[in-house]
Amino acid sequence: MISGCSMMAGTTISVIPVLVVYIFVQKQIVEGITMKGIKG
Repeated sequence: MISGCSMMAGTTISVIPVLVVYIFVQKQIVEGITMKGIKG
């Protein structure tokens, strides 16, 4: 059986790339909305 500690480590490692992509995409979306807002 996998120990809770190594399970947490595995979860954290698998979540980090998703978070990085999410933050990057969110920034792009916000910039896109602001550009559209400025142009009208």
